[in-house]
Amino acid sequence: MPRTTRYPERVRLPRGHHTHAAGYRPGYADRITGCDKNAEPGEFLDDDSPVTCPACQRATAT
Repeated sequence: MPRTTRYPERVRLPRGHHTHAAGYRPGYADRITGCDKNAEPGEFLDDDSPVTCPACQRATAT
C-alpha cells in the first residue's frame, strides 16, 4: 500500500483485530482513523505496519 501523509500512523483499537491508518485532520483535536474512529485509545504500532481495515485501505488509496 502506498505511503500517505494524511494518515501516517498505524493503530490497533481496543478489542479490535484490524490495523487502522491514523492521523490528524482539520477540525479534530484527536487523531482520527481513515474510517473516522477516534485513534487515541488505541495501541500505536510501527508506521510501516500494513493497514488491514478495508475502510482505511480505501481512504489511503488516494
